[in-house]
Amino acid sequence: MKNNSLYWVLGGGCVVNFAAHLWFYPSLPQVIPIHWGMDGTVNGWGPRYVSLILAALPLLMLILMRVLPAADPKRQNYEKFSGIYRGFIIGITVFMAAVSWLTELSVFGLLPDGDSLVGNIIVGSVGLLFLLLGNYMPRIKQNYYMGCKTPWALADEHNWNRTNRMGGIVFVVMGLLMLVSCLFSGLLGTGGTMVLILGGIFGGTGWIYLYSFLVFKGIMK
Repeated sequence: MKNNSLYWVLGGGCVVNFAAHLWFYPSLPQVIPIHWGMDGTVNGWGPRYVSLILAALPLLMLILMRVLPAADPKRQNYEKFSGIYRGFIIGITVFMAAVSWLTELSVFGLLPDGDSLVGNIIVGSVGLLFLLLGNYMPRIKQNYYMGCKTPWALADEHNWNRTNRMGGIVFVVMGLLMLVSCLFSGLLGTGGTMVLILGGIFGGTGWIYLYSFLVFKGIMK
């Protein structure tokens, strides 16, 4: 599917998604749940118009992902990993559209408060995205919006390639940690799950930057 066709199809899906939210909007209470903890308990509330903002986010993100490559100084490189970028766009758009329905599901009693299903769905979906992206990250070429964009990687193509190969491994590990945290969320508890997820993210990100710097210094040959 060509890029323009993909954006039109996804854009149409986002419009239909927004229209469906409009259909249910009059049935929502004036105050709605908009944020959940890892244990599935609602810990954030807001006025019901926030549901329309959340419903519009997939389309806004799609537009942003369409515009950003055109503004990238290295925009010619997107053609070299166009398939990966299209897959990323599809994954993000579908994920955001699905998440936009959490409020309605909660309001209409289809998502019981205190059920860890919400946290597991979100964390598991992000973990799966990390896992898939990690497998393809070594094929991403230099750009300013996608991949491991350390200062040293952006300045040198060899560093970019090395950094993103390592980044692919790190993303796979982070994705696996997120999936494990979903499987054992009951055993780990909210605190243990957060430590595992945040430890993986911050530790992985820190290692990517350190590795890129070590390649820059010639320590990592």
